[in-house]
Amino acid sequence: MLKSMKIPPLQERRKANRLIFFFKVVEGLVPAMPSQDFLTPVRQSKRRITPKHFKDFKANNIVEQYSVKNSKCFTPIQCKTQLYRNSFFPKTLIEWTNLDESVVRADTVDTFRSTVLQWD
Repeated sequence: MLKSMKIPPLQERRKANRLIFFFKVVEGLVPAMPSQDFLTPVRQSKRRITPKHFKDFKANNIVEQYSVKNSKCFTPIQCKTQLYRNSFFPKTLIEWTNLDESVVRADTVDTFRSTVLQWD
């Protein structure tokens, strides 16, 4: 029935709504949740992977190992439990980091919503 009505699966709709709400938080449109209280912007440097010391450079000595696909990325939240890992901020932050620059740089919420809601 969902296919005949061209409605995306519930999982995709939830992801889109999480990203739209996250966009509002990042842009400061949710006064009850200032982004600086919850999110730490990624330090903008050319080097994304930093070893502790040059002489100790090994794969397991990497301090910052995460991809940055857009200019509005935030440092990943460290989670000790699976329950916290699946909560709003840690889960949505990973999805936000994987968005393209053109999507994240939307001017308005409606523009962002229209780009995120383009179902395949």
